[in-house]
Amino acid sequence: MTDNISDFSSRESLLSANSALIAQLRARLKAKRFRPADGDNIKIGYIRALIQSLQAQNTILKDTELDDLKKEIEELREFMKCKE
Repeated sequence: MTDNISDFSSRESLLSANSALIAQLRARLKAKRFRPADGDNIKIGYIRALIQSLQAQNTILKDTELDDLKKEIEELREFMKCKE
């Protein structure tokens, strides 16, 4: 599923992991006749855990980006004060 992705430190890597998950689920569901497989319930649990992890990582990335923007705004304000 996301074996080739080991670093979730960017939005691109999170999107890539999510895209891989969506592709896997779509491939499983597009069969003419869906037949439950052994272990589906366990796999669904892991998929839910992965989704929650991706959401948490995205929230952390967003908070980090907001902190960086706040810092940049504060630096620009200080720069503008010095210019006056």
